[in-house]
Amino acid sequence: MLKCVRGAKSSSSAHQNSPRPMTGPRWTSPHNPCYHLDGRPRHCMSEFINAAYGVPVNASHSIQGLDRDGNVTALTDLHNPHNLTCWMARRGTERGEWVITIPLGRRFEITYISLQFCQQGEPSDPISISILKSMNYGRTWKPMQHYSSDCQGNFGLPTQTVAQTRHQETEALCSDPRPLQKQRGGMVLAFSTLDGRPSSADFDHSPTLQDWVTATDIRVVFHPIPKVANDKGDEKQGQGSSEDNGGTASVSPVQPFLALSDLQVGGRCKCNGHASKCRRDDTGRAVCVCEHHTAGPDCDVCEDFYFDRPWHRATPTHPNPCIACECNGHSDKCRFSMEVFQQSGRRGGGVCQKCRHHTAGRHCKRYFSLCFSASACHCHPLGAVGHWCNQTSGQCLCREGVTGLRCNRCAPGFKQGRSPLRPCIRKLTVWGVDTEECVSYCQPSQVKVRMNLETYCLKDYVLKVQLRGMERSGPWWQFSILIQTVFRTGSTSQVRKGPHSLWVPDRDLGCGCPALHVGRTYLLIGAEEGERGWGPEESRLVADRSTLALQWREHWRTVHILCKVIVQHFQQLYRHGLLSLRLFISSSKAPPAHVQVGQVSP
Repeated sequence: MLKCVRGAKSSSSAHQNSPRPMTGPRWTSPHNPCYHLDGRPRHCMSEFINAAYGVPVNASHSIQGLDRDGNVTALTDLHNPHNLTCWMARRGTERGEWVITIPLGRRFEITYISLQFCQQGEPSDPISISILKSMNYGRTWKPMQHYSSDCQGNFGLPTQTVAQTRHQETEALCSDPRPLQKQRGGMVLAFSTLDGRPSSADFDHSPTLQDWVTATDIRVVFHPIPKVANDKGDEKQGQGSSEDNGGTASVSPVQPFLALSDLQVGGRCKCNGHASKCRRDDTGRAVCVCEHHTAGPDCDVCEDFYFDRPWHRATPTHPNPCIACECNGHSDKCRFSMEVFQQSGRRGGGVCQKCRHHTAGRHCKRYFSLCFSASACHCHPLGAVGHWCNQTSGQCLCREGVTGLRCNRCAPGFKQGRSPLRPCIRKLTVWGVDTEECVSYCQPSQVKVRMNLETYCLKDYVLKVQLRGMERSGPWWQFSILIQTVFRTGSTSQVRKGPHSLWVPDRDLGCGCPALHVGRTYLLIGAEEGERGWGPEESRLVADRSTLALQWREHWRTVHILCKVIVQHFQQLYRHGLLSLRLFISSSKAPPAHVQVGQVSP
């Protein structure tokens, strides 16, 4: 029988038998793998630790408030499977939810989060747990994973263990974790942040996934389970109300018995590949010991004077160290200029400042006397970067889009701008397509569209859709959409309500025909005999320049109802012999505006 005690765990073999990596308070590594033996920089990572070890934990109840009496420290102290200490939820807190919060104190890249229960066997009660993270020290929270025996009923999500698209891989999934992993001391629920994520194999080159695993705080929420009680007094936990042998039933959310022995958060300090050590400073906060001439708590900026190239995260193939400015010993201060960096072919962007020893120029390389200064270059004050030039040719260093010996005119493809920081701006294009070409490419009906019966009834499909995400696929853009209403489809169409993919040609989307934005709801109106129909394959839904994409307005529902009534009216006339077949076909597609329901047109 498991004994829950409130004392601290102590055993000489505890640390050896514990499954957690690096559970001690040590933050430094004996080796520094950030450089090759010959001194060349290389990608490196801080050591893998349990970031929750020894961290004060907050346990609060949605009704009872903060738990001040419970042995909450048992969750993050040294774990000894031979002498378990458990935190148990107080009696009388069956209703409401328990929230456990772990402030990590800095940004970590999380690999896994695990919970060990005090029960030895598989829990018989249904499970409803959420794992959330914060990237801003608890100001906002984002769910990472839901666990439930009824995902649809509790969270409105399908049971799913693998993200279907790249857009979904940074959204919380929901699954039933049972059967739980059985370890010495109790059952374990483990969540891996990258399992089931399509881009996990390319993690070092995926900023999206790098943000996904980044957290400053972790929160675990234990939701109450609906408890069904019938009029005979019997109670059981389930997924909703039911009737038992003719008795009426009622549902009340109840929290199953909760007892935890251990909580781990496995990960590394977020050092962006520029540090192999993460240690606590004088204030007790964990900071990266930055290499590669980087600085900052996450090694996310360059050291002073190392501004010749923009900062980048290190990867296994490119260590991306910060590079010192070339000032030839005549200055110890410089800044980074993106314009200079682009002009140099992305080789260097450092600009030296406060050059000494009668030198001037970007690299403090050119000497001048008191009688001949850098102003002799005659560089344009707005078009040039600085006031120095090549002393042989007189060529000034121009801003982006500016050309000429003195940087005094706009380059081809650019036009005069209004900002002194950008005197020349690129001529207006849409995704590489000139706007004049787009005007002739898009149909005139795309310029201004009015929603009326003729617009509606002449089309083969009319759908109300919500755009949820988009990604490029060759010459196409694939939109993840939710079809909310199917107003009209062809007789052979397979389109139904629910999630679908919408395919849009790259050029059509670039020209804004149709103009689509993720997060908005549209009325899509298209014709199956159009330019591409449902292609590129019959099973794909396509919106191209022949498709109308109108931002949804609620009063359009009445247009659909009116059109349907009018078409039914013409059908009745045809059945009673008051309308010829030819006239019925043309009228059902575009009923005259003067026709009213209940009247026969002369």
